[in-house]
Amino acid sequence: MNRSRRDTWPPYQPTRHVLVRRTDYRYARPWQGFIIDWKRSGKHWEALVAFADDTQDGTPVVHKWFPADRLRPCHPNPNAPRDDPY
Repeated sequence: MNRSRRDTWPPYQPTRHVLVRRTDYRYARPWQGFIIDWKRSGKHWEALVAFADDTQDGTPVVHKWFPADRLRPCHPNPNAPRDDPY
């Protein structure tokens, strides 16, 4: 039985999934992270982000403070078509 058109999840608000721009190498893939908390540092905002650090052995999950200008929000789509592998 196919799902109906109304059988969808509501959109996520606000987005906490982010991509973190790396500074170790210009063309390095960004880390995929999840914002845990925000704080104000002077005139700028910083976010505490949990991410898997693939630069270390074993790819540990770490959390670190990043300035907001290094973050880009990712908007997950819970209603993606079933044939979409992502």
